[in-house]
Amino acid sequence: MVDALQEAHRILVERGVFVDARPDSRVSARVRAGSARGRVIGAIGTQRPTKTDDQMSDRAIRDVLRRKLFRSRRHGRLWHAIPFEDSSELNDYLSDHLRFSKRVRWLAPARRRATPLFVERAVRFEILEKSGK
Repeated sequence: MVDALQEAHRILVERGVFVDARPDSRVSARVRAGSARGRVIGAIGTQRPTKTDDQMSDRAIRDVLRRKLFRSRRHGRLWHAIPFEDSSELNDYLSDHLRFSKRVRWLAPARRRATPLFVERAVRFEILEKSGK
């Protein structure tokens, strides 16, 4: 990530903008029932190696900000929903996923898990502007 940020700095014009956007492992994904705005019925954590990678990426961003290669213009978190027909389809998705835990931590009994299901995933972003350095 450090090399990628230095390369971005090298190729951007003065005051050019770079957007860092990546899944946010600091919060669990939410499983919602019925609709993307439905009741939260479960949570999905992040695998440990992925959390470590994310912490290293966070450190790289802090480093380029500290060195004043970039200025932060804005940062935050947004959420997006991924639809699934049922829990079987969701489990198939999780079994191949490199970031999410392999299973849902259900907060509601099976009879309250209306379909379709939606995984609401957090994405962290930071809009960085190239500094004069």
